[in-house]
Amino acid sequence: MIRIGVDLGGTNLRAARVGADHAIVAAHRELVGEPRDVDSIVARVALAIEQLADVPEAHAPIFDDDPGEVVAVGVGIAAMLRGDDGTVANSPHLRWRDQPFGARLAARLGPRFRVGVYNDANAVVWGEVVAGAARGCRDVLGVYVGTGIGAGVVCNGRLVAGASHTAGELGHAKVRWDDDAEPCRCGSRGCVEAYLGGSYLDRAVRRDLAARPKQLARVVALAGGAELVTLAHVDAAAGEGDAYALELWEQRAPLLAVALGNALAVLNSERLVLGGGVLSRCPVLLDHVVTTLHVAAPAACVEKLSIVAAALGDDAGLVGAADLATMQP
Repeated sequence: MIRIGVDLGGTNLRAARVGADHAIVAAHRELVGEPRDVDSIVARVALAIEQLADVPEAHAPIFDDDPGEVVAVGVGIAAMLRGDDGTVANSPHLRWRDQPFGARLAARLGPRFRVGVYNDANAVVWGEVVAGAARGCRDVLGVYVGTGIGAGVVCNGRLVAGASHTAGELGHAKVRWDDDAEPCRCGSRGCVEAYLGGSYLDRAVRRDLAARPKQLARVVALAGGAELVTLAHVDAAAGEGDAYALELWEQRAPLLAVALGNALAVLNSERLVLGGGVLSRCPVLLDHVVTTLHVAAPAACVEKLSIVAAALGDDAGLVGAADLATMQP
């Protein structure tokens, strides 16, 4: 069986052919760009999959394929899903609601391709379980802080999808519910993503740069100019003890720690995998989150918990989606 994993996010479309040992043996990457309507994206995803399934003859010694061999295709998508057929209930980053993505992709590819569609964070966590930082663990919570916040849950060795396929949506756990709660792209307010998601944090910093530039002087100096400021520069300033940067992290980090602590109180996971672009580039923020987590979580629920960094990087979702696809009925 040929195995192909796809990672469809708000910025990048990545696809890879994955070997039986979970190694990536051929890959494709492009920007999502525009247009973003479902039919346009389906056409581009399908083309990438077909190219990976039918590699040039020169690669035949690597793949040794039968042209009619079944292709298991797993697509991890930045979306809340509905049902088992890959219907996208809500994808703020792709601007989709109630779109039959899975059915259209399967129809476009044809009967040779067995298609499964999964939440992208679930695919990432499963990749870490089968080949990365959570290998050998049966109870895992994986949380990824990037543009938004995604999470996936594995209990007793099985990925938890939930009754409506939205288990693990930790980014939309509510940490504020007052009148001043920040709005979230999901349509609600007070979600932890609206405070710690990278796009929201960046917007907050930009707002502060305009409103109180003197307080961000050290951040700007580290960046080499206000227009060059990133969250990594804020984190570096926090590491130097800068008042503005420390205040921002001390305000925001506990909100994620509380969401994580509540999740662990329910799940009693043995391993917490933390990753994503924001946490990987902001070690001071990560340290604040982990330190506060040990206060926020019930002690008995974290006695056997180990907290580790994600190991597979951008490849985790490709590996996880491809592996999940092989288990499709």
